Amino acid sequence: MKDNYLIVLFKNKKRKKIIKRYTTKKNATDSFNRLIKENNILFDKVIENATPVNYEIGLLSKDSSFQKSLFITDDMGRNNPVNLEDPEYVFLDIKSYRLEETIFDWQTKLKITLEQLIKKYCKSKDLKNIFTLHNKLCIQINEDVSTFSLKNKEESDRLLDALQNAFLELNRADAIFVRDVSNAQRKWLYQILEDKGFDKKRLYRLKTTFSKR
Repeated sequence: MKDNYLIVLFKNKKRKKIIKRYTTKKNATDSFNRLIKENNILFDKVIENATPVNYEIGLLSKDSSFQKSLFITDDMGRNNPVNLEDPEYVFLDIKSYRLEETIFDWQTKLKITLEQLIKKYCKSKDLKNIFTLHNKLCIQINEDVSTFSLKNKEESDRLLDALQNAFLELNRADAIFVRDVSNAQRKWLYQILEDKGFDKKRLYRLKTTFSKR
């Protein structure tokens, strides 16, 4: 059986990987539409190796009766042709797609998603203070503080906004959100985290983003 249709993930307009192959147009189209419909990401990836990233998924076909090129509009409003390295395939459709960004959990030393963070660290009905500290996000419940780090301060601010929006969607009012903290709060927080055994140098670090490659 021939793979007449492909669903392909693109990163910054270049093919990253083939998601799945299909023999019929109906199965390929149904799967493509389902992927778009279910692409509900709370906190998506927008930067990688210090470079902005944009993802799309395309539906491709070997059927020569389809148009040979498809145009998409860029951020400047310009229509650009979408082309694939393999001339055997033509585009049927292409849509923006969001990939999940991960967050480094200092408590477990693992990378987690925002959904996992909410389920594990925000399930209590106790009032929480949720705030940013350089490239970090902290969740304080009483005297306990959980810490998470991201690539840079802009990403920690973006995570704070995403978390606040998630709380609004869930009609939750058990958190106070603060973008960065005062000097007095920062000093107290550093001491609390050092007492928990976190490395002081890591606490003062402003970013974890690598240079552009």
